[in-house]
Amino acid sequence: MTEAEFFAALTKYKGHPEPLHETTAVLSYEVGRMMEQAMYMHWKPEDLVCRRGFFKSELMDAIAQCYLICGSLNISFSEMLELGIEKAMERWTGKESK
Repeated sequence: MTEAEFFAALTKYKGHPEPLHETTAVLSYEVGRMMEQAMYMHWKPEDLVCRRGFFKSELMDAIAQCYLICGSLNISFSEMLELGIEKAMERWTGKESK
């Protein structure tokens, strides 16, 4: 299913498109919960298995919100993923220009 098809299906289900600011707010919430889990994983490595499960759940939700944002703005999710990975590689290798 493409970003546009997913966005259209969700809009049809809800009866109206979700406003971009609401989708972005949900993404922010999910990212905050991932940060919380990451800190618990850092502070209590013995809880890694449990926290990893929670983290996966939040990550799954965050990715879906990114997908929805791309659909609502008619932007290719796969292109953004590819460009984001490229940018991260530049940052990690010190080749990023500012």
